[in-house]
Amino acid sequence: MESKLFRLKRIKAQLWRFFPITFLLISLVLIVLTITNNPVITWIKQGSVSVFSPVISVLSRPVLWIQQGGDYLKNWAFTYHENERLKAENEYLLKWRSLALELSAESKELKDYLNFVPPQKTRHLMAEIAMDEGSAFTRSFVVSAGSKQGVTKGMLAFSPKGLFARVVEVVPNYSRVMAFTDYMSRVPVWVGENKIPAMLIGDNTMHPFLQFLHEDEQVHQGDIVMTSGYVGVYPSGLTIGTLESVQEGEVRVNLFENGDGLFFVRLVDFGISSPLLKEPE
Repeated sequence: MESKLFRLKRIKAQLWRFFPITFLLISLVLIVLTITNNPVITWIKQGSVSVFSPVISVLSRPVLWIQQGGDYLKNWAFTYHENERLKAENEYLLKWRSLALELSAESKELKDYLNFVPPQKTRHLMAEIAMDEGSAFTRSFVVSAGSKQGVTKGMLAFSPKGLFARVVEVVPNYSRVMAFTDYMSRVPVWVGENKIPAMLIGDNTMHPFLQFLHEDEQVHQGDIVMTSGYVGVYPSGLTIGTLESVQEGEVRVNLFENGDGLFFVRLVDFGISSPLLKEPE
């Protein structure tokens, strides 16, 4: 029994000794047969391709699916990060667009003010609108200039289009300006070339109405409306609008300026010292 095992081990050792040489000889023979285009080798190659191609195709599909899944995840991650980057960039650009539009509007308004020439013998200053208090009940706003900057009660507020408001309250650094459209506003005016006296009454609409017109006086659409200077609060001859509509029992005025969308106002002091403008003791 031992001799048989020993003999098998000996044969196995001899075979392993000659295995590399045998493998090398078989490889050389196959190479020679391939180079010489032996028909047997060609038939074997074609048969091997025909047999193993479907198997290789089936076995390669999971690998292909995994590769496609990896590419999909990679593209999804790239798209997600790119979308987040574009969102942040879009938000940043929208902020700059809003700032650019605001600066463009301010620049246009200031350029328009360069064409505004205040009357002589007056004192005037520019003020920025700090807060718009316009609502369904009031038509006023706060400007960033007060008594420290030389603002006094009764100063008139102009835009490049003309007179549209009056300073009604003053504190050290701010002032409140009331537009002619405010329901508390009352402005003595003249209408037309004949200077028909009337009172411009604000009612919180864009088109205040005229009151106290004489019944025998004729006014027409398009007539100029200007301050009359009565009561001594406003100087006379400052145009503020034209007649918008003349209907039975109601006359509406289209103001040259209503105060909407302004960034700056020009406050003008005409040196009027009416008792109505004095603060109570």
